Amino acid sequence: LRLGPSQPAAAATYKRGSLSNGAVGRRPTLIEPERLKDFGEEELLNGDVVVHKIKVVEAPEVKLMDPPKTRRVSEFRIVPRPPAQYLRFEGISAAAFRIQSGMQKTPCTYSRLSKLYGMEIYLKKEHLHYTGSVKERGVLYLLTCLTQEQQRKGVIVATDCNFSMAVAHHAADMKVPVFVIMPSGCSSPRLRIYRDYGAMVISYGSTSHDSQNHAQHLASENGYLYLEEDESAEYLAGLGTVGMEIYEQVPKV
Repeated sequence: LRLGPSQPAAAATYKRGSLSNGAVGRRPTLIEPERLKDFGEEELLNGDVVVHKIKVVEAPEVKLMDPPKTRRVSEFRIVPRPPAQYLRFEGISAAAFRIQSGMQKTPCTYSRLSKLYGMEIYLKKEHLHYTGSVKERGVLYLLTCLTQEQQRKGVIVATDCNFSMAVAHHAADMKVPVFVIMPSGCSSPRLRIYRDYGAMVISYGSTSHDSQNHAQHLASENGYLYLEEDESAEYLAGLGTVGMEIYEQVPKV
């Protein structure tokens, strides 16, 4: 994944419109009040949760005819690890500033499970995002960090997961062309979800490996940016904004 040079948050602009409060000028999706229920709490408190016991059977001991030969250290090939990228508070704070007008703050409420377990438990309800996942935070910041040329050409994904759903929703909302490549055997309801988000869905191949290879081929041929969930600094900084919200909502945590 290659991203263009990031600009200072307060001065970032786009050809298609100015930024509002440092973020994409659009209204976040409102949270419906009936979705604020703590799912699972009622069942657990009423004793209605079904608990399945799993019996672990120890694997039989395998006796070797001859002891394995040890290798000298000099025989191993040492592959240097890439330098680690460290997240800093400044990066997470910049991400929070950029996505604040496009990302609804989710509630962090005190849970009745606290009495059951004898500790203070708070639930950060990230399932209330439009696609039902915390990954929207990282995806939105990732998309806002793309260059104008990358946004103009579009992005492409090839996995059926929360990350791809977040890409489809927010890219379409930002008027960025988004393509989703799925195996031909994928169910119609799943394909409809991505189309409803605003993505162009293409069925190709019989396995996810086939669709991923085809997506990478289309990306190289047409200049699309192939996106997959990784540990890029921009994506992780966007995910880190959930921690800042928790600190604001529950300062004593």
